[in-house]
Amino acid sequence: MENGVPNLTSGTFAVMQLSLEKDQDGQSLQRTRPCGVFVTVEEAFVSARLFAGREWARLQRVALAKPSAPPLEIIDTEWGYDLRQGHAVLARVWVHERQTVESA
Repeated sequence: MENGVPNLTSGTFAVMQLSLEKDQDGQSLQRTRPCGVFVTVEEAFVSARLFAGREWARLQRVALAKPSAPPLEIIDTEWGYDLRQGHAVLARVWVHERQTVESA
């Protein structure tokens, strides 16, 4: 710890899925689901891409009931992947660095 600021070191990389869902009352809420923890950022992004692909396939099956809906897209972002339908972001699969604090 220097000048009262902890020293952060690179730790692991967590993959999280954030999605919009409706509760029993029809209210929209955001859910966060952990998808795994990885040693390297490369492993985390590969896993995030796989989770995004699975979620895209699930949302695609739901979208088939509404043929006039805009197409579903997987958008590569700086932090992971967004699943969009038109302008709406239906889900995100993000990679988050989990840093550790060095003890003095």
